[in-house]
Amino acid sequence: MSLKTVCFDTETTGVDTDNDRIITCFMRAKDGDETVFERSWVIDPGVGVPEGASEIHGMTTEWVRENGRKDVEDAILEIWDRLEYFGYKGFVVVGYNSSFDLSILNAEVKRYYPEVIFKYEGARFIDPIIFSRRFDKYRKGGHKLVDIARAHGFEVDESKAHEASYDVEMTEFLVPKMLNLAWSKMPKERAGLTPDQFLDKLQVWQAEWKKEWASGLTTYFAKTGKLEEDGSPIVVSGAFPY
Repeated sequence: MSLKTVCFDTETTGVDTDNDRIITCFMRAKDGDETVFERSWVIDPGVGVPEGASEIHGMTTEWVRENGRKDVEDAILEIWDRLEYFGYKGFVVVGYNSSFDLSILNAEVKRYYPEVIFKYEGARFIDPIIFSRRFDKYRKGGHKLVDIARAHGFEVDESKAHEASYDVEMTEFLVPKMLNLAWSKMPKERAGLTPDQFLDKLQVWQAEWKKEWASGLTTYFAKTGKLEEDGSPIVVSGAFPY
């Protein structure tokens, strides 16, 4: 099955999807092996990049201010517009742990364009981390993108990890691996289905798997007494796609 995919990744000022900001985004749309769209954005949202975030992706406040676009609202609209366009055109929207990227993009869109409805009716989604958690549930070391890509045969260059374009490359590599894994692990569920019908079913199954994973992790945190910084229980979101 030759897929049409639009894969994207963001790097941000932090992990609070409601309040942190996008500073870089890379997106590539492919029809099979042919790249039909590719673009990178660097954005200066006008806020500092915390040291903890800089240590992960390497971008400092100074670098962002020197290289980032100042027309933040236009850049955010461009990202949203391209992703929506390809989603409506039948391209499968792909990202690793994409609920984070979609959620923070949703927050950015609402910040600048409160009248815009951020949704992708009819679009299909693939998130390789959901497959990895499902079919390699007890994997030691977790499910970080570089580790999962390496485990499936990708030669990882650690110096490029957390660059949005490189994360997209690793994620694109994982998509057929995870689809083939699901196909091989689910003979009863896929019986009588074409690959495209199987992809449709995976929209429902991914939502179920994500919810099951989130529920289990929430229960684990409650049993071990791990709490949010304010002392409230940790509730892991099981939302799919975001």
